Amino acid sequence: MKTLKTEIDAYENAVCSITYLFLDKYFEDREVYWIGGEVGGVLSVNDYFFNFTDMLDFLKNDYSNKQLFEYYDYALGEYMKEKDPINIRNYLKLKKTKYKKPLTKRK
Repeated sequence: MKTLKTEIDAYENAVCSITYLFLDKYFEDREVYWIGGEVGGVLSVNDYFFNFTDMLDFLKNDYSNKQLFEYYDYALGEYMKEKDPINIRNYLKLKKTKYKKPLTKRK
């Protein structure tokens, strides 16, 4: 029979498994901890900060190491300008279309 404790344990185990996939893909040497000890919240890795949904999106969208840090720097820059960055899932698509010429000229 499932209990709240077994469900919470299963959730935390899944979060930790996914987190290690993220860490293994993007970081060789690392110093890691969950902010406030909140598993599934914000992870500190070598003075970088990632929330769990962002880690999932980086993995799901198969970002390269270079693309992850490019997006991280972009998002940090937007935050410093007090703007919200675009969504991680859309970043690569929008970046590719940013430099394309428009289909029609505007008058």
